[in-house]
Amino acid sequence: MVFVLDSYYSKSMGDAWMKEIYLLPLYVVVIRDNEDFFPPKTRLQKILNESKKAGCNAYVILVANGLQVSRLLQFAEGDRLLNAQGYFLFLDDSRLFHSGMHYLWNRLVNAVFLRRFNVYKRRSGEQPVKERLDLNVLHYPAHGRKTLPTTHIDTWHHGKFRYGRNHFPDKTRDLRGKLLRVAVFEHVPAVTKQARQFFQGENNNIQETPNSSEALGIEFEILRVIAKVMNFKASLYTPPNVDKERWGSPGPNDTYTGLLGEAVASRAAFFLGDLHYTLRHYRLLDLSLPYNTECLTFLTPESLMDNSWKLLIAPFKLYTWIAVILTLLSGGIIFHLFSLSYERYIIHFKRMKTSLEKNLENFEVPKSAKTGKQSIKSPASFISDDKKGLYLFTELQNSILYTYSMLLLVSLPRLPNAWALRVFIGWWWLYSILVVVSYRASMTAVLANSVDRITIDTIVQLAKSPIAVGGWGEDKKELFLTSNDVYAQKVGSKFELVTDEEEALSRVANGTFGYYENIYHLKQARTKRQILNDEQKKNASSRNEAHHLDRILHIMQECVVHMPISVGLDKHSPLKPRVDKLIQRMVETGLIQKWLNEVLQSSKTEETQEGTETQKMLVDLQNLYIGFVILAVGYFFSLFALISELLHWKYIVQKNPTFDKYYLDVFYKKQ
Repeated sequence: MVFVLDSYYSKSMGDAWMKEIYLLPLYVVVIRDNEDFFPPKTRLQKILNESKKAGCNAYVILVANGLQVSRLLQFAEGDRLLNAQGYFLFLDDSRLFHSGMHYLWNRLVNAVFLRRFNVYKRRSGEQPVKERLDLNVLHYPAHGRKTLPTTHIDTWHHGKFRYGRNHFPDKTRDLRGKLLRVAVFEHVPAVTKQARQFFQGENNNIQETPNSSEALGIEFEILRVIAKVMNFKASLYTPPNVDKERWGSPGPNDTYTGLLGEAVASRAAFFLGDLHYTLRHYRLLDLSLPYNTECLTFLTPESLMDNSWKLLIAPFKLYTWIAVILTLLSGGIIFHLFSLSYERYIIHFKRMKTSLEKNLENFEVPKSAKTGKQSIKSPASFISDDKKGLYLFTELQNSILYTYSMLLLVSLPRLPNAWALRVFIGWWWLYSILVVVSYRASMTAVLANSVDRITIDTIVQLAKSPIAVGGWGEDKKELFLTSNDVYAQKVGSKFELVTDEEEALSRVANGTFGYYENIYHLKQARTKRQILNDEQKKNASSRNEAHHLDRILHIMQECVVHMPISVGLDKHSPLKPRVDKLIQRMVETGLIQKWLNEVLQSSKTEETQEGTETQKMLVDLQNLYIGFVILAVGYFFSLFALISELLHWKYIVQKNPTFDKYYLDVFYKKQ
């Protein structure tokens, strides 16, 4: 327990009351009558800090000066030096209930106010009446423009309570249909634009079934469940100028704009807007138990690289080309070795056998009874038949050439009669079919989309890229600058603060910027940008005007940080314990994932509608650029070979002394 006493109550109570509660850890603070708390005394600050760390949850503040108590509470609550969920005992003073203190009594709900009635005598000589203490409380939530009224709950008289009620009931379990204000900033996936139908009017009921089946957002659905269980009505509103200010930025005198400005001014009980679970937000408002973890990354432009010059080699990767070329060379060499082996050994053996048979004295060839001709062939005829077709592969250059032609599915001028070559050629054809079909299929795909897309997918690539980056909020920039990663610091050094999202997306489409947000919001922004680009293209084509083609927007695959997301509540909100339990149950039952899938499905539907009109992939002149390059290279080398042969004939062959154009056969025999 923590006792805060002034000089009067410190003297009047004495030390006897400590004997009654000597088993409890106590912190006793005696303040001076003229003590001020802006700035506070260091000793008071240390005592309140230590008491909160020790887990003190009961505060007895007996100070007669109500203005001094109000300033003490404002200081201690603002610096989070009090356990707002604890139990408080104050002296009843009307100066505690003015309009400037309403926000405090919506946070310190377990507060009891003592109204003391002094002892007096009616007649001389009579026994004096003992003093009486009335116990009063405030209703939750505390609303009103003037002084708040208190409600009497019990009386301490003759050493006991008159009614014996629970003086600290749970006021948040059933709010009995009371109205709570909810500040909303539309941000996917927390709140979608379809939820705007509930933002009108002060007495709107978010528990009503929506008119459409469209997703309303995770936090909107969470609020609907909480409102139903805790029995209150939510008055949803959007803060002024929230579309530009978004969550808000700090201003003079510890003020904020946007959604955080509403939290600092305590104008609402809940704050919906995809709030990050960060220390900065914790200092300004209360954050519920995180219900989801979002991937924060960048929306970057894709760079296009013209690869028409390498379409001939694009269908296969480097190692595939190496394997095909090595197989071609080894196949040609094997064909050549088979032919030489067959010519040197098999045919040579048959010639020796034929010469032996010719030396036989009685070699007769039987004749057919019908035709009178020879019925079998001579051995020489077998030799000549087996040798047919071997000339295709007996020379190495011809072997490589014909092997290459078979790989291109060009038939041989003659199929060799040698069975070893025939078997190998059959299997080589199967290999050629597989390679050629794969090459043609890949070539078709490359021709249909012959432009390589260069994307930024890591923080290292983003740091090395020349494009600028940026996002909303100075805390995002500080996250990069304070990182231990060198590349993250480089990103932070060129991080720009964004105030206009549309302008940022236009810069991304122009290829000069990277936009930082959560991945769900980036998907929706990319879809909207694509739809806008298609509409502008249609309008330009209808007016026969040129349309600037935007870059394709790409979401970086690497997550910069996985950020926990929470529902915002008023600072020191008494609703937080109950809300945390409900959110935990929603996470465990899978409702959060269900609502997230609904939001993602809505984005996918928009992308599907945007992509219904498919573009036909037509091959243009740029795609066939490599074909003309190959043809030009062929012309060049063919012309070079022709000129080389002519020069060789003129300056080498004709200059030979033995050259005679009338006896070329004699000349070539000598050569």
